[in-house]
Amino acid sequence: MVHRSDLPLTPLDVVCQSLRCLPALQGLTIAESAVKKGHIQLAELRARFPAAREKALLNLVGRIRPQSGSIIETIARYLLEEAGLTVELQVHIPGMGHLDLLVDGLLGIEADGYAHHSSREAYREDRRRWNVTVIGGVPTLRVTFEMLVRDPAEFVRMVELALATYRRAR
Repeated sequence: MVHRSDLPLTPLDVVCQSLRCLPALQGLTIAESAVKKGHIQLAELRARFPAAREKALLNLVGRIRPQSGSIIETIARYLLEEAGLTVELQVHIPGMGHLDLLVDGLLGIEADGYAHHSSREAYREDRRRWNVTVIGGVPTLRVTFEMLVRDPAEFVRMVELALATYRRAR
């Protein structure tokens, strides 16, 4: 779909068109990123979608979480919520810092982007953090962007299997 305008578009215009025209996950990642980076204000975005006319879009805007740490976290959260799971973001774990996602209060998810995990020091720190979660009783899966976009159903299945395993162990 092509949109033409003689007027210069604002970041808010671009985000609104993205939400209207793209699949929900793509629109959400663009909108959440724009809010997180301060290009648009969440309140302004909400005001652009009258509830009676564009309820589905307003619901999608309601899923924006500026505290999300990365686009990988946004994608993982969306997929898991669509599967009916409860997802918390940036959960504090003593001795570890913040866990990217906590699913159903039981399973941790760390979203690993290559850019932030490519040094020897970052690699060692990731292993230390991972060990702290396991010792603290929070089993944690590590996921990559490629895992999420190549086979989202497999990602959700892996999380559901891990949850079932750890629920049985309790």
